Amino acid sequence: MPTPQTKIHQKVDEAEIALVLQCRDSHEFYERYLQAFPRKRKGIESISKIWKRRSEFLKKQQQAAPGEKPATASPQDIGTLLALQHTQMTELCAFAKEQLQVSKEILATLKKQNPHLEEQVSKSRITGITVQPEPVKKEQAKKKVLAKPAPILIGS
Repeated sequence: MPTPQTKIHQKVDEAEIALVLQCRDSHEFYERYLQAFPRKRKGIESISKIWKRRSEFLKKQQQAAPGEKPATASPQDIGTLLALQHTQMTELCAFAKEQLQVSKEILATLKKQNPHLEEQVSKSRITGITVQPEPVKKEQAKKKVLAKPAPILIGS
């Protein structure tokens, strides 16, 4: 029975593995590898083989650190975060009330300057901050219908 052929990999240092895991693409890895390890005389083929093993290194790193639990916040941290969120929401609410008051004042000033504005506002749609009048409905152009020509009858 033939034995299954196993891949023989070159030895990769921990520093090289750390560099592989930091880089986003192979070009960046190649450039940073040459800068970080100028004394190692590896060719582009050897460096690309290291890059191709990136997923293997990621798996090993995840398996090596299974003892780490997901970060759980303590009740004190949650309390401080909630207090911070509450103050930010209070500031946001105050800002919205201020903006609403300013908008009301602007509208009152415009009504004083233009008495016909109230009629226009009642007839228009208000979308967000801008006032857009309703579009004027145009009558559709009627198409002229031509009478169908009568069939030509050939007499007998």
